[in-house]
Amino acid sequence: MSSLYAPTNEDVKQRLRPFGIFFEKSLKDLIKGIRANNETPEKLNHFLAQALSECREEANSPDFNLKTNAVLKLTYLEMYGFDMSWANFHILEVMSSSKLQQKRVGYLAASQSFYKDPDILMLATNLMKKDLKYTGTDDVVKVGIALSGLSTIITPPLAADICDDLFTMLNSSRPYIRKKAITALFKVFLQFPEALRDNFDKFAAKLEDDDTSVVSAAVSVICELSKKNPQPFIQLSPLLYEILVTISNNWIIIRLLKLFTNLSKVEPKLRPRLLPKILELMDSTTATSVLYESINCIVKGHMLEEDDYDVAMQCLDRLHTFCDSSDPNLRYISCVLFYKIGKINTAFISQFDKLVMRLLNDVDVSIRSKAIELIEGIVDEDNLQNIVLVLLKQFVDQDVVLLQVGGFETTREIPIFIPEQYKIKMVNAVIHICSMDNFANLNDFEWYNAVLWDLAILSQDLSDKSLGYRVGEQLRNIMIKVPSMREITMTTIIKVLYNEEINNHLPSILKDCFWSLGEFSSFIENGDDLINLVFQRRKYYPADVEIILIPSLLKIFSNWCNRSTDIDPERVKSVLSDLLSHFEPLCYSKAFEVQERAVQCMEFLKLASEAMEQDTEGLPLLLTDILPSFFNSYELKPISQGTQQKLQSCISVDCETPFLTEEELQAVLNQEENENDEGLFSEDLLLIDDSSSASYQNQDYDVPDESKANSEEPNVLDNEELESRKRAERESNPFYLSQNNDRTSKASTQLLDFSHREADEPEAHLIRLNKNTNGTEDETERKRKSKKKHKKRVHVLSDEVVVENKPQSPTLSIQSLPTNASSSRGKISLRMPTKLEKFDFSKPLVSPSHDGTSDARRQSTSGEQDELERLRRKFETQQLEANETLENGENDEETIIIKKKKSSKKKKKHSSSKKSKKKDSVDETPKVSNDTVI
Repeated sequence: MSSLYAPTNEDVKQRLRPFGIFFEKSLKDLIKGIRANNETPEKLNHFLAQALSECREEANSPDFNLKTNAVLKLTYLEMYGFDMSWANFHILEVMSSSKLQQKRVGYLAASQSFYKDPDILMLATNLMKKDLKYTGTDDVVKVGIALSGLSTIITPPLAADICDDLFTMLNSSRPYIRKKAITALFKVFLQFPEALRDNFDKFAAKLEDDDTSVVSAAVSVICELSKKNPQPFIQLSPLLYEILVTISNNWIIIRLLKLFTNLSKVEPKLRPRLLPKILELMDSTTATSVLYESINCIVKGHMLEEDDYDVAMQCLDRLHTFCDSSDPNLRYISCVLFYKIGKINTAFISQFDKLVMRLLNDVDVSIRSKAIELIEGIVDEDNLQNIVLVLLKQFVDQDVVLLQVGGFETTREIPIFIPEQYKIKMVNAVIHICSMDNFANLNDFEWYNAVLWDLAILSQDLSDKSLGYRVGEQLRNIMIKVPSMREITMTTIIKVLYNEEINNHLPSILKDCFWSLGEFSSFIENGDDLINLVFQRRKYYPADVEIILIPSLLKIFSNWCNRSTDIDPERVKSVLSDLLSHFEPLCYSKAFEVQERAVQCMEFLKLASEAMEQDTEGLPLLLTDILPSFFNSYELKPISQGTQQKLQSCISVDCETPFLTEEELQAVLNQEENENDEGLFSEDLLLIDDSSSASYQNQDYDVPDESKANSEEPNVLDNEELESRKRAERESNPFYLSQNNDRTSKASTQLLDFSHREADEPEAHLIRLNKNTNGTEDETERKRKSKKKHKKRVHVLSDEVVVENKPQSPTLSIQSLPTNASSSRGKISLRMPTKLEKFDFSKPLVSPSHDGTSDARRQSTSGEQDELERLRRKFETQQLEANETLENGENDEETIIIKKKKSSKKKKKHSSSKKSKKKDSVDETPKVSNDTVI
């Protein structure tokens, strides 16, 4: 039988809690429960919801131990996405606890939750000021906890209210408090730069503090602030230089070097004073970190000139030693500095070619990636092919690392995984070093064509489809700039068109390929077969490729029609109908540019088709004269990329001044009329000649066969004379290729033989290039052999100068190559919002007001005064308008007088008098004019 006075469970728990015995779930129990219920998402969500409800009950408890435990668990649960801003007032209560452990938990939770509710900071300001006061020996830890929590929840209003207390703490007798106050001022200066401007001398005085930790904290804060705005700290350069000369602490030296790196970027006068000291420090120190920061200060601080080879060699020799280290981190950061020195002048790193080649085969892929950026500084005519070969082998060969297992005898091979981003960077690097400086390092374009073909095959498996644009751009540049290599490049382009996998997986390469085929379609002999090949691959062409393909097909068709005089008109009609069938669906394309070009070409081809139906003997003038004139009016010359954009800003169009005056226009019209008259006269003569020749032909019908045989002999001579003229024309025309002509055997004219295709493939699908008929095959072979013996540089056309560019010094530029870098949209920004970067420290200091109000408050007060003045002027204007209405109004309007009721102290004595006054006022109302007054 239990007693009526037996304690309950809650009473037992309350009695045991002072002894540290709790029955609620602690943070450790919560973590164990999460791990135990992590089997399914539903089970985990149910456990977390139950734990959150328990935390709500514990947070409402008056017991501070339970409340602290709940706040600690809520701080952990916030990482799972649960909002804890509803517990801000409970957190504030825990912060006000006198126990350090509870206060520490409260400030930790405040740093994660208070930034969501700025109103709670107004309540926490007084509490923080109270915690920041140092009153005894036990308050050191309390002040440190408050300073640490303050720096994480600082806002501009809070910084303005708390900065005076922090500057007061700089004079504390405890170095720990001074150090923590300096680090807390860093966040205050970012949000409230006026505090740094008004108390700059107090803050800078801590650089001369007796305690080394305080000096280190001050240097670190100034170093971080100088990254945002280095201008106000230039005046501290003499004091900082003295510290650098006298201090022996490596950590402070490293921070000073970082600080001088930021300052020397805006103050070039620091270079002659700092550079000798930094070089002396490099010779005297043995610490690798100090040595690296010294080199980094010289490079990033703009202390290394383009012609300063001595300083550059000292830095590069030390970096060469770092690259031989077994530490991969040291090798990586050394590669980074190598690249930055190479950006200043590529000649600095030109003699370290063996080192760069060794780094290209490093075990760490990140080091290989940085070594690729150094290739531009070491590449030349002699080692270009070797470098490209090393890079391309990494696509095919799989490198392995030998790992020793259980002793020196047994080894294990671990393959090195090559990421896709590295492969993309390799392709961009190969293209860049081969094409840089207008192909200055390239002397074998046949080899480069083979490299581009390999890159096209390798790039189709990569996710960055912009590589196709780069490879196609190189093929186009060779066609334009290297006239002697157009035959070989055209062969590579046709191979690309034949490869169905490239058309499917890398359609971006086709844009420049089709442009080259159209622009240099005179190289193609059987353009009709090429057009049919394009029609077969039409499913792979996106809209941007169709934009280039439409005029290219028209150019190919034009050159094929006018290639020879013995072309079959029926074949022309067939190809013409195929073109019309291809352009018809493109007239309804979603892409406006495709639709417009398709409509233009289709309308012209319709006119040509109608002309061919009327003229059955030969090709109409639309195809023989007008169509070629669209594309052959001007000679194509290379220009540098971006020239058109520069030209557009320089062009001014005058739409007012006429092209011709009235007299000049009349003269042109008269000249055209005279030419038309002469044309009619010449046509009449031609009709007479045709009729006479027809009569002669009719007379020849009765001539015997022997006479016909005799008459065919001069025709044979005429044909021979015509062929000799064609040979001479082809020799003088650079667009014809010098090869043997044998029209009797089609099998012997196939220049492109694809081994992967079947032998029974239709012959019409093979594209043939134009060949010369001058029989100079032996001469060309002899020239090729002589080229192999004596390598002669191929002539490369330079870009036409349309707009003058400013000369630039040779620098590395591989870093600017396009890569498949993901967009920054949607990423979490870790950049802290600050007002220090745009703050102007040149403004004069503003003395604080007598009542202690801050600048923000004074600005708000001045804004309120301006608003009051504006309202007063508005009311004055309304009063003036009302007065004018009283003076000029009509008498028949109703008048309403509103009187403000006055309060009286003696209500009982004067109640009767109020009634009489009210009655009198009502009686006086009709006597007033009927105007309305409000």
